[in-house]
Amino acid sequence: MIKSSIAVTRVVNSCVLLELDGHPVLTDPWFTERWWLRRGEPLGLGIGDLPPLAAIVVTNLATNHWDLRGLRALPAKDTTPLYVPTAGMARRAQALGFLRAERLSWGQTRDVAPGVSMRVVPAGRTLIWPNNAYAFETAGGRVFFGGEIADVALVERYRAQQPPADLALLPVNGLRPLFGPRLVMGPAQAVAGSSVLGARVLVPVHDAHGHDPLSRLFRTNGTASDAARLSGPDLLVTDLPTGERWELPC
Repeated sequence: MIKSSIAVTRVVNSCVLLELDGHPVLTDPWFTERWWLRRGEPLGLGIGDLPPLAAIVVTNLATNHWDLRGLRALPAKDTTPLYVPTAGMARRAQALGFLRAERLSWGQTRDVAPGVSMRVVPAGRTLIWPNNAYAFETAGGRVFFGGEIADVALVERYRAQQPPADLALLPVNGLRPLFGPRLVMGPAQAVAGSSVLGARVLVPVHDAHGHDPLSRLFRTNGTASDAARLSGPDLLVTDLPTGERWELPC
């Protein structure tokens, strides 16, 4: 059996270490809690546990997706590409030493490593700020990461012009403020989005929700287990514990 060229280690929330043909890419970094913002699950990897990164990608500016304080301890900041959705985030990262921090807009593409390409996908907005999703393509397959996406219609628009994905990483807890629209997908939307993408595997992200002062203003609506219950025979939902490495079967 040929070893898979795509592997996933979930760190916490939507922070995931992707290994794409051996090139590590970190998503939505979150390593340091705040008194007002707790993880609700164990931290799977610390900054010191990370391999040298080919790139870091960030979906939005919320602290649990964009922990710039935690990234201060990352080695090789000056050579690690860091892709963010706003110019202000890029400026803050550059001031911290990420000389290759860059704002990427919807539809832009980059080669993040030899044989690994990436496309920025529209993922809606948080208030007035854009959310990015990211689609990766390697010789071993295609991965869609939507760490803060809420609307299946956005996935449908992407899929209408792009080939199917093999692996989807989509949020499942349906987080929403007490008064206002849903911020991320719930289990039903994650399963539907995975099906639209043509993915054979869904790895849920944005699942746990810590008990802290901020959590009193939000409610969740579902878990990874609910997504597994809702999925059909053509979709495998892999509820990945934090810190556990998983390989996409060939």
